[in-house]
Amino acid sequence: MLLVTDLHGGNILAAQRAPWLVVDPKPYIGDPTYDPMQHMTNCADRLATDPIGLCNRMATLTGVDAGRLRLWIFARLVVDSGWPFGTDGNPTNYELARRIAP
Repeated sequence: MLLVTDLHGGNILAAQRAPWLVVDPKPYIGDPTYDPMQHMTNCADRLATDPIGLCNRMATLTGVDAGRLRLWIFARLVVDSGWPFGTDGNPTNYELARRIAP
């Protein structure tokens, strides 16, 4: 599937021809679950409050598998946490990854 890969609130606009329009794509071919995961990484407060609930809601809204979305966000949180090295990472992401670990 063709992906946007830079999906976040700043790149989603209200539009005349459709309810919304995605701008500034960085197209790649890949797993359709990647784009909702990418958007979730820009919802830090909602992600920190209820990561599993956010996975389920985003999966419903976008029509992707919630379990697969949870695995994608888990992997991204681990990478962004700096694990296993931890020197340049985000400790909050590490804790979130632990909370949603498969």
